[in-house]
Amino acid sequence: MRETVLDAAQKLVQERGLNGVSFQDIADKVGLKKPSLFHHFRSKDALAHALMERCRTSYGARYAQVLSQEGLSEPDRLKKIARLFEEGLKSQHLCLLGALSNDSGAFSDELKADLSKTASGSIEGYAVLFEAGRDSGTLEFEGTPEEAASSFLAMLQGLQLLARAKGDCDVLYPAALSYIDSISVKK
Repeated sequence: MRETVLDAAQKLVQERGLNGVSFQDIADKVGLKKPSLFHHFRSKDALAHALMERCRTSYGARYAQVLSQEGLSEPDRLKKIARLFEEGLKSQHLCLLGALSNDSGAFSDELKADLSKTASGSIEGYAVLFEAGRDSGTLEFEGTPEEAASSFLAMLQGLQLLARAKGDCDVLYPAALSYIDSISVKK
């Protein structure tokens, strides 16, 4: 039941943000009484922590697999990451990190630290790829690999929001591809 609750909560958070979702909304979605949810999550902070942990282990593993995939150039791996964001958009699963970040001003210090940890982990993974691309001569960009990785993540999150606002999922990948091509070194 915990996974069912997390599935419902994640979908609602990705649609409305954490502050736009109540325990009653989640209970209604899964067919439980609201007090039953407190058996699984004592507070919204606990729910958000669980969502981020699940994101790090499930989605993080998918991204890590692409980032470490041998036989693909760094630009091709960036393109695969962009495809994962496009798939998320098309299946109504916006980047959870981005969805939660919208409400971070109202978070407890502990929850803000967890959100920061999740963001840093994503950026670190992408930074390794950007650094490898610079070292191999397949990527050319200004600034540090961490700055390039931060820009890349922010661009993908922003493109998800833009595509959703436009009601056109097909806007994400071509825009991401344009950016990736602009930093790719043609050999």
